[in-house]
Amino acid sequence: MLWLDDYERRARLAPGLLALLPISVALAVLGLSKAPVVVSIITALSLAGGPIVLAELVRHQGRKVQESLWASWGGSPTVQKLRLRQEGKNSLQRETWRKAVSSVTGIELSSARSERANPAKADEAIEVAIGQIRNLTRDEAKFPLVRAENRSYGFHRNLYGIRWTGRSSAFLVVLGVLAYMLWLANFDHQPALTLVNVLALLSTVVCLAIWWILPSAVRMESAAERYAYELLQAAVVLAAEKADPGSDSQE
Repeated sequence: MLWLDDYERRARLAPGLLALLPISVALAVLGLSKAPVVVSIITALSLAGGPIVLAELVRHQGRKVQESLWASWGGSPTVQKLRLRQEGKNSLQRETWRKAVSSVTGIELSSARSERANPAKADEAIEVAIGQIRNLTRDEAKFPLVRAENRSYGFHRNLYGIRWTGRSSAFLVVLGVLAYMLWLANFDHQPALTLVNVLALLSTVVCLAIWWILPSAVRMESAAERYAYELLQAAVVLAAEKADPGSDSQE
């Protein structure tokens, strides 16, 4: 855990751990979490950089699903908010953001006519400018809302990216607990419907339900919209500071 920063733990590692949650719950309820073999495996994975590998695998899947969803949305929410050819909810707000982004980055965004003539080039200019804004807003103390919404978006994106892994994991664990209960009743001739076994089954079913409900393209898009808004609002702050360098020091 110490090898990962706050963003990596919340946006990448947390979804991966949620995918492993059904296994952990089943082991804990059935009293197997303290078994020497289980403890040895968990310790070995932790010491060998298991959390880092898990976080990177989750990140990879998240970025893959991001590309496909952005294509279906017509581009990232940040790019969409700055396009002139795309109808927005508040044209005055969009113009404020565009002026701020251009002022801070020195990149001139395309006019409406230029956008219609070459939309790909217009989007490229926006993407390059937004990349610079991201780099300028990495100070969490100064831009806490940008950082918070970035974490939230990363979490929902990565959770959606590994949704089938999480669902498959939970479903297989539910089947495993059911198979264990059937084995107890039919082969080991022990009571299968004990409190521990029923709790294990219910817990894993809840995990399966969570994995079917929580990951959502709608939630991911909503988180992306909130992050885009805060990022562009931060650009306005940066532009104001650039226009009046002494204002920040006087506060």
